[in-house]
Amino acid sequence: MIILGLDTAQGACSAAVWKDGAVLARRFELMRTGHAERLMPQAVEVMADAGLQMAQLDRLAATIGPGTFTGTRVALAAARGMALALGIPVIGVTTLEAVAEGLATAEGKVRVTAFDARRGELYVQAFEGDALTPLTDPQILKVEDAASTIIAAAGGTAIEIAGTGAGLLQDALTGQGIKAATPEVEAHPDAALIARIASTRAIPALPPAPLYLREPDAKLPGPK
Repeated sequence: MIILGLDTAQGACSAAVWKDGAVLARRFELMRTGHAERLMPQAVEVMADAGLQMAQLDRLAATIGPGTFTGTRVALAAARGMALALGIPVIGVTTLEAVAEGLATAEGKVRVTAFDARRGELYVQAFEGDALTPLTDPQILKVEDAASTIIAAAGGTAIEIAGTGAGLLQDALTGQGIKAATPEVEAHPDAALIARIASTRAIPALPPAPLYLREPDAKLPGPK
């Protein structure tokens, strides 16, 4: 199975080609803006590096959020457009799953992704340590509330945290008497891991849609 993975939802832009358990090519660039301009060149580059044509793809995979309002739409819209043109499915992967996948799989531990959502809040989710089986739903919570939620979900199991909000959550857990590890792994979604997750997923009945946990800041003006 050949999959092209794409991500622009957080503070990076990445594309990767995955084939039968191996990453053939990958681009990963940290950036705050410019995702829309950089994503398709990255996709073309990784396909060329892998020596493959777009017509050889079996699936596309893209992050669906949570993340920035515009960034979440860029990779997902690109993947859906390409999938329609190629007649292949697109698999949606959350940014929380993608970063948790980068933590080492280990029994007896809970994997947690925490993204700094600003305003004293975190995007957060906990997963079983030996799989990406969710222990909580994707949520946006105040930092202290996120810590309480993770403590309840872990039930005394050791906790490992990744993501841009890992330090904030670790400090809050410490304040509630719980020690948690923050391994040195990538804090932003990686298209290579997104493709790997997508290889294990069933084809959805409907195309994936953005996962927004917060209303956009920009709003249409109300009636006068």
